[in-house]
Amino acid sequence: MKILITGVSGFLAHALAERLLEQGYAVLGVARSAPRHAGIPYATLDLTDFSSTLALLERELPEQIFHLAAVSVLQHAGGPEGARGMLEANVAGTWNLLEASRRLEIPQVVVASSDKQYGALAVPPYDDEDSTAFANGGLYELSKAQQDQVARLYAGLYETPAIRVARLANVYGPGDLHWSRIVPGTIRRTVEGVAPRITAGKAGESLREYVFLDDALAGLLALAADAQSRGNAPLQRIDGKLARVAFNIGSPHRHAAASVIQTVQQVLAEDFGIVGPPPEVQPGVVGVFEPGSQFNRLERLRELMPHYSPRSLHEGLRLTIPWYLEQLRQG
Repeated sequence: MKILITGVSGFLAHALAERLLEQGYAVLGVARSAPRHAGIPYATLDLTDFSSTLALLERELPEQIFHLAAVSVLQHAGGPEGARGMLEANVAGTWNLLEASRRLEIPQVVVASSDKQYGALAVPPYDDEDSTAFANGGLYELSKAQQDQVARLYAGLYETPAIRVARLANVYGPGDLHWSRIVPGTIRRTVEGVAPRITAGKAGESLREYVFLDDALAGLLALAADAQSRGNAPLQRIDGKLARVAFNIGSPHRHAAASVIQTVQQVLAEDFGIVGPPPEVQPGVVGVFEPGSQFNRLERLRELMPHYSPRSLHEGLRLTIPWYLEQLRQG
């Protein structure tokens, strides 16, 4: 089977590409920039350019696509392209890929969405049976909600491609070099003897789900298998065109920021003998949207994966931290 993965220069897509190559699949990664490590077949592609997207898919004709490309760092909204850049990448890039896949009859597409798409007014635990729960939130949340709805609309309108939407919680693990994220940032700051930071208010107090990389990859692969097995028809609705193809990929292990930092520092101290300063509280950034607690129902995912049992944060960190220590040693 030939598999195409978008956003392959990113953390999750890169890990998925390596996993599938190890399993013997033919993999092509696409992104605007090359992946960090050699060994992954790669092509440059701007998904906001429909003609280029159609041409590449027509040339490669993959049997399965994992669409993991996204702009996720909120600071991009303040860049020269403003909000348009994030909306084009996350929303227009998705409908370009799905439309090209429809025209070329690509069999399956898995779209990586986020539990952030539920917005500010949805009440956790989030139910992935919802039709459209988004009502308010920030730019990133809006872009993911629109991406999510576009994918479910295509699944409701057409039989091909068979689509699944993965509403991912916060994924962590070896390979993530976004130092602004809480797990990588806390590891680095603790090792360097700098106090980790907790943002005051909702951002620091609210509960979040943290999913270890291998558990997230297992969820993505299960959704691809389900798309291949069942297609769109059983999940299409008679009361509208947004098909029930979205599944939460989360964890029953929920933590506030202080708990995450405490657990990271506990594992560093107990397993690696590294002790750092306690965290410091800093004010939140004015004008940046911060949701309250976010956690998910997992019943529908467990119908596909009856033995889905995500690792605890402590277990996942013991598998994660050695990679970061090696990276920091190498400078």
